[in-house]
Amino acid sequence: MHKKYKRRLKTQQEFYNDILSNMTDWVRVVDKENKVLFINEPMKKSLGDIVGKECYRALNKTNPCKNCISRMGICKGNSFTKEEIVDGKIYSVVSSPVWDEEKKNYCAVEVFRDVTEQKKMEDLIISQNQKMKKDLEFAKRLQLRILPIDGQYNGLKIASKYTPSEQLGGDLYDVVEIDEENTGIYIADVSGHGVTSSMMTMFIKQTIKNLCENAVDPAYTLKNLYGQYQELGIDSAYYVTIFYGVYNKKNKTFKYANAGHNCLPVLIREDEIRELEIGGIPICRLFEDVDYEQGIVDLKKGDKILLYTDGISEAVHPKKGFFNSEGVLETCEENRNKNVTILVYKLLRKVKEYANNEIKDDIAMIAMEVL
Repeated sequence: MHKKYKRRLKTQQEFYNDILSNMTDWVRVVDKENKVLFINEPMKKSLGDIVGKECYRALNKTNPCKNCISRMGICKGNSFTKEEIVDGKIYSVVSSPVWDEEKKNYCAVEVFRDVTEQKKMEDLIISQNQKMKKDLEFAKRLQLRILPIDGQYNGLKIASKYTPSEQLGGDLYDVVEIDEENTGIYIADVSGHGVTSSMMTMFIKQTIKNLCENAVDPAYTLKNLYGQYQELGIDSAYYVTIFYGVYNKKNKTFKYANAGHNCLPVLIREDEIRELEIGGIPICRLFEDVDYEQGIVDLKKGDKILLYTDGISEAVHPKKGFFNSEGVLETCEENRNKNVTILVYKLLRKVKEYANNEIKDDIAMIAMEVL
């Protein structure tokens, strides 16, 4: 019977030794005195036979570790983890206590896993993320630089506000001084956020700028923009909505066209506040060619037109729901007699208060006032 149990014990020992020997991780057992009691074959091949040595000397150290996780594990009965550098390689070390028959902790099992390549990859990712962050910050500064400066343009007073929800946004507005009599003004919203949307705003600005004197016709301008967008070959999931209008200083008229921009501009007069209702297909790849209708409205001194994006109308209150165009019209009514600088300031403040400062989309608005 004794031989039978002895053979079974030997078989079990060989079984466990085979398991430990075929592991890629290093395994060693350390007692309370920091002596190495056991190492598996992979560790022996790398460090030699270190059984009987002090654990720290076995790793070519002259002093015990200040944060000895095996000592802590034996004392507290818990597992602990740390990183250890051995021969230039980085190891993740897990130390777990071992109990005897009397439920007392008398040694610890340490498992060393080589994480050198993983750490290199993590460092590379961190470095790349830092570079990307710097690039995005530069792109954001560039994007803000292309927005028009508030002031006077050909008989108009211009005021604007822009608050991107992310580092890079997809909203854009601009003022285009076409000639001595005509001034273009538009607001656009590119689907999505981030780098792609930001690059699309650059495309819109440059395309309209290149039209020069032809940009005096809003319907033609949007049709031309639609055609050039087709040539980009962009994924059909992306699209652009844009409202474009041209103010004529001599005749005091405002001609306009709409390419799917669902936030209709608001005309604000002393005796009237209304939306400039006009429809049109967004700038997209669904159709090969489109035409846009054109509206016109006569203006006089003091009249204002507010253009904005859905970051305003879709601002959400947890109980009241969306701000909607009704909130915009109400704010315009409250500030009917204020100049455009005060108007856009009041609207932005009201939207932020309504949404408890939790803005989830880009906010952009630009307003013009006839001088």
